[in-house]
Amino acid sequence: MRKEDLRYLTLSFWGFDGRQHTGELLVNASAADAMVTVFGKLWAARFPLEEMRISSRADLDRAPTGDGNNTSAFVCRPTRGLSTWSAHAYGIALDINPFCNPYLRGDLVLPELAGAYVNRSRRSPGMIFSDDVVTRAFASVGWTWGGSWRSPKDLMHFSANGR
Repeated sequence: MRKEDLRYLTLSFWGFDGRQHTGELLVNASAADAMVTVFGKLWAARFPLEEMRISSRADLDRAPTGDGNNTSAFVCRPTRGLSTWSAHAYGIALDINPFCNPYLRGDLVLPELAGAYVNRSRRSPGMIFSDDVVTRAFASVGWTWGGSWRSPKDLMHFSANGR
């Protein structure tokens, strides 16, 4: 991935505080228009995000405890548990409110402190569900949801390539 292949976006979003905020994403140039469309739909529906900023090196080195709930896209890292590059490393994947929408594989819950969000029958702001405004917005641009996977369930994850 070359830096010339990325686009820097500033996007408006509604916070958990009910106020308007501006966030930032790095995405693949091929995904930029799609993300503007998706976040326009999330804005119109007032879907809340806790924060949206570009991940720092310190963020990436931190243990996955759940101290943050950052919506982000480009992160140069391998796929969890593998040596191949993640779709995030190509700027064609995005995680939304990871604390509210954890990664689940067997007994593993990431972020580690997000166990209260495993039970999806208790709905809270920022959670993502099948056929809700978030999954429909991403589907409208051809992206798929990790929450529809059999295993692992990656409830925060959306991607252009299904991975």
